Amino acid sequence: MPSTLTQAEKFLVDFHDRHPGITSDAFKSLRAVKAGEAAASSYQFLASIVPIEDRPISLLDLACGDGHLLALIASSRKTPTKLVGIDISAGELAAAEMRLGPCASLVRARAQEIPLVTGSMDFVLCHMALMLMDDLDSVIEQVRRVLRLGGVFSFVVGAKPPSSAALDLYIARLRTTRKILGTAVPTLGDRRLANPEHIQQLLSKHFNEISCEDISIIRRYKPSELWEWFEGMYDLHGIPALEQATMRSRYIEELSPLCEEDGKLEFTDYLRQVRAVAAYPLVRADPLRQAV
Repeated sequence: MPSTLTQAEKFLVDFHDRHPGITSDAFKSLRAVKAGEAAASSYQFLASIVPIEDRPISLLDLACGDGHLLALIASSRKTPTKLVGIDISAGELAAAEMRLGPCASLVRARAQEIPLVTGSMDFVLCHMALMLMDDLDSVIEQVRRVLRLGGVFSFVVGAKPPSSAALDLYIARLRTTRKILGTAVPTLGDRRLANPEHIQQLLSKHFNEISCEDISIIRRYKPSELWEWFEGMYDLHGIPALEQATMRSRYIEELSPLCEEDGKLEFTDYLRQVRAVAAYPLVRADPLRQAV
């Protein structure tokens, strides 16, 4: 059980307990491209960090959600692998347990307090969650602590998308509704992860061989399909159903004239994958945590 949660963490727990699997549902079927290479999804780019070879490995999926990434890795391995998933949402972990069964150990914990022995992991992966976490420096320090020397940390985070009518109209509808209701989503995460230079600075205290690669996700959607995708985001959480229905109706009405003959328009997202190697001694000698 996690210790006392911050306001932002309470928001995230409430959202994911209500909607387990929502992140994997949003991204697992979106074809992604990185450096000219295509993958079935951004999850696949993270899974490809783990080599398929005949040696056991240990791997932590930080903020594992419903276990989609762990399932990908488990299905690709030829030898026994120690897989661990950590999340603060009990609802997500219940979904992950249903998906994974005995092939992974699942623990409810905060990323700032990873309950694993120092130097016990070969890989730590994280998909679309690191940019939501409070006290990011402590998270990075914990990741480094549980990684062995030479272990690999790789994560995917959101990057600034290009301006588009689909996104601009959604943001306009959202801001108008939030202003009328007098509500807001808590500020989530650390802005440093939006900038590759700041990512380098953030990781260089504990890692080297740091690389940042952009991932593009381009698809064609009907306005109604776009709205359905936006429904998986945090922005709409807490807005009553009636107001959401009004937003949806107006959004589709405003966007429809901008569609092409097939009734669709192109929509692009940018993500960023970071890879780093644990290379420096720990700055602080934390005591060993309980192994999972």
